[in-house]
Amino acid sequence: MLTHPYTDDDLRAEAARQLRAAVDPEEIGESTVIEGHKIPSRGDFQWDQLDDTDFTEADRGISELVEDAVDMSRWSVDLGASYLKHVTNLVWGHGTNWDLAVQVAHRPGLKDDFHDELVTAVRRAINRVLDDRGIDTPELEQHGTPEEAAS
Repeated sequence: MLTHPYTDDDLRAEAARQLRAAVDPEEIGESTVIEGHKIPSRGDFQWDQLDDTDFTEADRGISELVEDAVDMSRWSVDLGASYLKHVTNLVWGHGTNWDLAVQVAHRPGLKDDFHDELVTAVRRAINRVLDDRGIDTPELEQHGTPEEAAS
């Protein structure tokens, strides 16, 4: 097994940064440049400080993640146009290999108890279907806020 001076999560974080940057007016043209950007798991160490082989492999891996990303641009635009905010991820699978994901979005100001009840109902419905079919896809614990997950 090859080991690299970066993690799979580092590659995913950089791919997410590049996708965000691709639509950020202040970052257009810089979206696919990894030079000068830190590797999250390495503190201040940057991608361009890797040796040539690791840099090339990381760059290729990041590019593949970006190319394989699901195009949710229309959905995202429609959410924003309706003033909805992405607030909850519900994810089932094994580690970082997800089998199913549901995102809940709603207008700002929805009461917390209503939001919690809605998310619980979605979670229960999906778990019931998975259980009824004997599908072993555990719900994955989510860490941080949606804003942290997107960064």
